[in-house]
Formats: sequence, C-alpha cells, structure tokens
Amino acid sequence: MKKTTPDTQLIKLKMPVEKLALGMYVTELDRPWLESPFLFQGFFLTTDKHIFLVQENCDHVYIDTTRIIDKEVKFLQEEKRKNIVYPAPPKKTSTFCDEIAQSDKIFSKTSRLILGFFKNIKVNQHLDIEEAKEAVDQVVHSVIKTPDALMWLTQLKNKDEYTSQHSMNVCVLSVSLGRHIGLSEKELKDLGLCGMLHDMGKMLIPDKILNKPGKLKGKEIKIMKYHTVLGLKILKKSKGRVPLSVINVAYSHHERVDGKGYPRGVGQDKLTRATRIVAITDMYDALTSDRVYSKGCSHLEAIDIMTKMSGKHLDYALVLKFIECLSVYPPGSIVELTNDEIAIVVDVNQDEKLRPKIILLLGADKQPKKEKLIDLSNRDEDIGGEIYTIKRTVRAVDFGIDIMKFYNSGVIRKGFTSL
Repeated sequence: MKKTTPDTQLIKLKMPVEKLALGMYVTELDRPWLESPFLFQGFFLTTDKHIFLVQENCDHVYIDTTRIIDKEVKFLQEEKRKNIVYPAPPKKTSTFCDEIAQSDKIFSKTSRLILGFFKNIKVNQHLDIEEAKEAVDQVVHSVIKTPDALMWLTQLKNKDEYTSQHSMNVCVLSVSLGRHIGLSEKELKDLGLCGMLHDMGKMLIPDKILNKPGKLKGKEIKIMKYHTVLGLKILKKSKGRVPLSVINVAYSHHERVDGKGYPRGVGQDKLTRATRIVAITDMYDALTSDRVYSKGCSHLEAIDIMTKMSGKHLDYALVLKFIECLSVYPPGSIVELTNDEIAIVVDVNQDEKLRPKIILLLGADKQPKKEKLIDLSNRDEDIGGEIYTIKRTVRAVDFGIDIMKFYNSGVIRKGFTSL
C-alpha cells in the first residue's frame, strides 16, 4: 500500500461517482462528512459495496491520486485478462432422479412467490425481501447438491408468464454458474437473490410496451431501458434490508464490459462479478425463450451468439465457464440422435458430457414411442445395432413437443423406472 508522506504532495482529482474504481482513496465528498453515512473522513474503496454506497450518496467526490491500493489494481488487471482461472467445480452429491421431486416443489413455490412480488409491486411498489431470501436459500441448497434438476425445470417455459418465470430461471442459472466457479454458500445466496430480483423494475413499465408484439421504437426503447432505474428505486424502499449487491445488479445488469450498455455506460472494471454473471444468465434465458414477438433459439444457437458477444458485451471468462457449466447438452434440452429418434436430456454425466442420460420421446418416424431412459455413457445399442449417439440439439416446438405436457403427465419420472 502506498501512503502519502511529508515529501509527497496530496493531489486531489474531482471524480464523478460513476467513474470510481476499486483501490481509489476518497479524500473529500461533495457534501459535509457529517451529512454522509461514512464514519471516516477519507477511506479506500476496497469493495464493490463501498463504491455503490458512495454512488448512492454523492454526485462526485475527490480522489487522492497519490494513494492507491496495489493489490486491488493487480486484481483488476488480472480480471481483465481472458485466461482468468477458476477452481474446478465441486462434485455432485445427488442425482436428477433423487432431486427432481423436491426441486419441483421448490421451483413451483418460488415461481408463485415471484409472481406475487410482481403483483405487489404494481400496487405498492415494494416487496418483502425476507420472503425472497428464504426462497433463494432453498434454491441454493438444491443446486449445491446437483444443479441438474432445477436447471431442467428452467426449460418448462410459458411465454404468457415470461417475466416472472424469467426471474426464476435467471436465479437458478446464476446460482448454478456461481457453484461451478466455486463460490461459497453465502455468496451463492447473495447471487441467487440478485438473479431473482434483477428485473423487478419491469413491473412499472406499461404493459403495452412490456408485451408489445413488435420491435420497440424511439420513446418506447427509452421507457423500457428505464426499468433498471425503477428496479433500483423499488429495491431501495422495499420492506427489510436489501443487500447493496442486489440493488446494484438490478441497476446495472444491462451494462456491457466494453462500456456501451445502459444506464451509465460503464465498463468491466466498474461492474461487480454478480452483475456480470446475471448479465450472462439473463441473456441466455431470454435467447432460449419464446416471447410474444419472437421464437426462442436452441441452446447451441444461444451459446454461439453469446460466444461472439463475449469480451464486448459479456465477460469472456465467465461466458466460457457458463458454457462449461451448462454442458453441450444441458438438462431439459431436446436432441436428435444419429438414428433419427428424438429424446430429452435429463442428467449430465460430469465425466462424459457428450453422453448424458436421456429419455426417448419420439421414434425415427417422429411419432411418440414408449418412454425409455438411456445412459449414453453406457454405449447401449439401438435396435439396428448402432450405439445411441446424439447428432444435434433441436427446438421442441419444431417436433410438436410440449415439454410441460410431458413433465406433467409423469413421463420423466416413469422414464427413470425403466432403467
């Protein structure tokens, strides 16, 4: 740590709060210290929370350019590199089969809770954060054991409930990515809350804009972008203590690492890890979901789009980890086999990700057939003597498959009994 000495003249620099970075030393505010929440008259910005607290209370501050924390600068330099190394993901301690029943209860209950939040926001413009925290805790406990069951349930999409279901999906996907990069349980709970509440501001956007079947234009785009500011305001006045990280993500999840996002147009060094994670999971779920104005794309199509945007729109290293986390064939994806049969992926084999567990849905003639679970890692042969192998991912709608209908009819559970 470099410190000011008698031989070093203090050099103050006026700094807009949106340009603050880790490692800077705040020496003066734009208001008296006694009118601020800060205990010390002068402090280092050592965490993202410090920065956000200053941004909440000031328009600009003065930075002492002679004082800086070396380790924070090194951290920022390292994180900008594309080859950042994350620890190996933890081993699963449960399976899809063992977790799906409990995960279904968690998913349904939490989805209803989010829908309740949205309705309450339209009326009262606030939510109960403690209820949200309790729901996220259950999501985290399930994902820690295995993310497959809850990730599978994110595929049960309903375009008529897109906004609320999207929040649930982003919560699950964010916690799954956080688990994959080795975050602690406490960090996962915080991240899950960020994902669940990131789009709360959309509830105050007029329905005619939020659900418009065509492209938004002019003033409509400006109003839609304002949902990030509305989200910040809703969370700041909600019942209970909302973590600053959650408020920050609601406000910043449409920022880009190249600084060309909104609402502030700040770059990667101003974006928290949680913000960068939610930006990725938010985009993935949006791309793979049917909307009132467009059809969702397949998993591999979405990954291709996001890979091309990494390093510009999205965090490069985290996109790679997200792809690794989902696997080539994530739970819930529909695949066509080399024998032309159609199946649904239900469980990822961690050691052989190209050979997950699947349940056959359609025969080579694309007609329904008796469900059968196959573990592709066992290299079983089909009736023609060929080893079952995935050829490609496909869109369920292109083959008349209603994943929700299959699930509700018990096909998935029955499929496991056939193994």
